[in-house]
Amino acid sequence: MKEMVSQFRDELSKQSGKDIEEEVQLYMGVEEVLRNDFDRVDLEAVFSIVDGIAGGLTPKELGYLATFFVRRARDPTLFDPPVPIIQNSARRLLGKFEDFVRRICWVKPDMLDNIMTTYLSFFSTVFPLMGGTTSQISYRGTAYRINPDWQMFTTNYDNVLEFFWRGGVRQIPLNTGFDYDQRSQTQVMNPRRFLEQNGLRLVKLHGSVTWWIEEGTWVPVEKEQPPSREYLPQRYGEQVMLYPIQQKDTFVPPYLDMFYTLNEALRQSRRWLVVGYSFADDILRAMFARNSKPDTVMVLVHPDDSVAKKVQEEPGWKGQIHPVKSKFGESETNGRIAQLL
Repeated sequence: MKEMVSQFRDELSKQSGKDIEEEVQLYMGVEEVLRNDFDRVDLEAVFSIVDGIAGGLTPKELGYLATFFVRRARDPTLFDPPVPIIQNSARRLLGKFEDFVRRICWVKPDMLDNIMTTYLSFFSTVFPLMGGTTSQISYRGTAYRINPDWQMFTTNYDNVLEFFWRGGVRQIPLNTGFDYDQRSQTQVMNPRRFLEQNGLRLVKLHGSVTWWIEEGTWVPVEKEQPPSREYLPQRYGEQVMLYPIQQKDTFVPPYLDMFYTLNEALRQSRRWLVVGYSFADDILRAMFARNSKPDTVMVLVHPDDSVAKKVQEEPGWKGQIHPVKSKFGESETNGRIAQLL
């Protein structure tokens, strides 16, 4: 989401209204802190902070260490929740962020050819290296071999992979953790499906633009709806999206089930292919380290050198990291993956 920062900032700065100045000031302040103190500015990082401000979080709610350091500052006002004007600005920003993500992350039909070209090349490169069950798919007269039992995990909110398998390939069922419910005639989340051993599986660890909370039952449903609230039936509430600051939410469904599924997949495999993930989440980074063994090989596709270093310095990491510093989708990237995996 790093590349989306400037896009959202530009969009925000072009808006007008009596409250926009407060929103821009808050957003720029958060971005400045992240750039200066963490050398990391992406939308998930920015809105981890914005979400905490909107929710009125205090140092005590952030844990013992935060409380300790704030207490040493000897300023009791630091323990107060954010003032209402700042909280309100954060809530408005949060709503604009979710609308922005919904628009940007929702795949448009005219992107299908590009998506198919990119992912068919990638998956056909990976298949002979990973092995396993063989299934043949055909796209525009060309045959490709893939493993119909692949396990895929993502922290992205977009529906690119669903669009690829369901809108492009359309020859292998994709398990995203949902079952068809006859009563509501919708796809309703069934956490047990995450643990199924057979079949193509996609686990979206941070939620998705295609997931919604059904009002009344409060269960997540998967719905291929247009990315605008005005088109949604009234019985659907907010989208299911998780920001890194909400780590307490990883201990409740549906996140608990998905993170457990990832832990099991890591435990059972010694070859991991990670594409574009920055390992910003402490819980996920620790999970990878805890499941690593001396013979674990992780091929990490990411242009930033610091990402591999971050994993290597995580307590408990015992494996080998083979970095691929080119970007996903570039012609040289698949060749490097083939050499290292």
